[in-house]
Amino acid sequence: MERNIPKNFDKLILFPLIGHEKKDHTESNYLVKINEFERKVESSLIDTFGRISIDASVKTDPFSLPYQKEILITLYGESYMNGPYEIYRVARKIVKQLLDDHVWKIRFYVLIEIDPDARLMGKINYYFRYYEHGTL
Repeated sequence: MERNIPKNFDKLILFPLIGHEKKDHTESNYLVKINEFERKVESSLIDTFGRISIDASVKTDPFSLPYQKEILITLYGESYMNGPYEIYRVARKIVKQLLDDHVWKIRFYVLIEIDPDARLMGKINYYFRYYEHGTL
């Protein structure tokens, strides 16, 4: 899978993810940090789904999952730098959509793309891609 990597790591929207130090502003560090963050989001979502009786799992190699549906959530950069990285903002929208669709069993993965040049302060796209195993 081809991942979009930002060209400029000096943008404010990237600092909560990769840090403020110039030595950390590398492509390899970005890839490590974005993968860690995606797994953290997936883990948080699995906990949330378990509390509302949605049976959810993630593959060991998430990007090999042939997904049926996708939910896109876009958060924009703001003066509160950690705002676009707060998982609950994403989880609320995903849970609402799954409950509206009466989904109770899924396999999923999360793909996160950061566009530091979008608008004034950048944006983060959270792609929640899933395969439905059961609906009511």
